[in-house]
Amino acid sequence: MSNPNRSSPLKPVFAALSRHVDVVEVALRELVGVDGEVAATDPAIRSLRELNVLRPAGERGYRLHSRLREFANDVLQIHPAYQSLTGIGQLVEQIPMVWHELDDLRAAGDFKQADEAAGQIEQDAFDISDMVERNLRLLGLLLSTRFGNVTSLAAKSSQNRYYQRQSELMSNDLARLSRAVQRVEGEARERGLQALAAMLRNTIQGQLPRWTQTLSQYQSQIRRELFSMREIERKNVLLARTAMLLRQNPAWRGIEEPALSEDLPVFLLSKPFIGAPVPPLRIHMDPQDDDRSMKELMRDEAHSLPKASVAAPPAEKAPRIKRAEPKPAGSAPETPAMRSLARLAAAAIAHAKTEGAKSLSVMDWRAGDAAARSMAPALWLAFAASALRPYKFRVVLVADPAAPGERFRHTFSDALVAPTPDAIALFKRTLGRQVGKAQRPSPPAAPVEAIPAP
Repeated sequence: MSNPNRSSPLKPVFAALSRHVDVVEVALRELVGVDGEVAATDPAIRSLRELNVLRPAGERGYRLHSRLREFANDVLQIHPAYQSLTGIGQLVEQIPMVWHELDDLRAAGDFKQADEAAGQIEQDAFDISDMVERNLRLLGLLLSTRFGNVTSLAAKSSQNRYYQRQSELMSNDLARLSRAVQRVEGEARERGLQALAAMLRNTIQGQLPRWTQTLSQYQSQIRRELFSMREIERKNVLLARTAMLLRQNPAWRGIEEPALSEDLPVFLLSKPFIGAPVPPLRIHMDPQDDDRSMKELMRDEAHSLPKASVAAPPAEKAPRIKRAEPKPAGSAPETPAMRSLARLAAAAIAHAKTEGAKSLSVMDWRAGDAAARSMAPALWLAFAASALRPYKFRVVLVADPAAPGERFRHTFSDALVAPTPDAIALFKRTLGRQVGKAQRPSPPAAPVEAIPAP
């Protein structure tokens, strides 16, 4: 046990609270020290201010410390109309962060600091448990009194909606808490921290099902309260409209027939009071009714219905297959450029037969063809290189050397053409037909303005 004679910094705090308990009780309900001259000379207010028990509330006086007010309200069971539930989101995020630090400290060999981190996780777990229990106790107390600390129907409905939102936030925090603690507990068990894992299981994981079930019941009760509030408002509207009817007709003696039918009276269905007339209600079976007799009745009714005649689907006739006629091979358009291209292809095939596997230079061949020279060098080179590839000729571009200071080559000045077996077979059916026409003399083409090479 600790030495009772040892001085503690908490002794003057609790001694001042004991001496000035009357001022603390007043500060729990309202501001104190509103009169500045009295506050400056009152020893109780001055002593509590020095101990930070009283906090300034602007220029209006002093208020009680928020944590001390929360503790006193919890002890005295004093709950304001819009007291918020204690949030656990910050502690839920703190437990995985402290666990990561603990893991790093153990890996570094600093077991003393690791034990302190484990103690912090344990303290956070106890705080979370206390906060959740306090929130559930607060909700249970408010629901048991049907939110009796309000003075009007509108305030009651507003308070119900407020705590419905608060309970939804708490439900989300419990879901996050379950995921975070499950991961930390599993990793602690794998690393041999059995005491820490057992503490998390007993303090949080073992209580989570009860917390979630209790909160779900409270949420359902709050929703029922909101629904009953709407029903009460609707009945109040109908009652007010009936009262207006009686005020507008003071000589009316009431309903003459004592036994009313199941239909609503006509005077209650007039437009100024309820709205357009509605058709009479007819009793019917509810498909969602889980009563056993109702289920049997619905099953008998379903069996008594005539069977629906199902027509056989019509047989689909197979589509008639038509033979596709072969399309005639299209011939290239007869233009001076295409005739020059045909002569180039024939020259490449002849060159390959005489020179072996050596390719033919496009620009060297252009020097001996008048139609090809009528086109700009760059235009002819681009046309020949792109037009021969669809005819299965192998075309290789001859790139220019890189510019000074550069590593890559961006331009080309010639192309080498070589035929393939497929190109020779395709040449006979396409370009070869124009070779004879290309050898005939053709009128000279108009000169084209030179285009600089790229």
